[in-house]
Amino acid sequence: MQEPSGWKRVGPFTGLIHAEMVAEALKQRDIPYFISQNWFSGALSVRGVAPLGDSAFLFVPEEFHQEALDLAEEMFGEEG
Repeated sequence: MQEPSGWKRVGPFTGLIHAEMVAEALKQRDIPYFISQNWFSGALSVRGVAPLGDSAFLFVPEEFHQEALDLAEEMFGEEG
């Protein structure tokens, strides 16, 4: 998965719900983000714990990358 210019990837997360929980914490800290997931989940609107091999990612501006990694690690032991 290619990173958009100026943004860094955080994850993979084991499901969209984990990504959304970290996203909410980023939002509370005024850190911009967007969530990306693979085609399978997006196309079928699958939510919750992802099927095997399915994952979600957060993208944050480079200057917030380490803070987002630390937050994800603190919450779920996941980082990217």
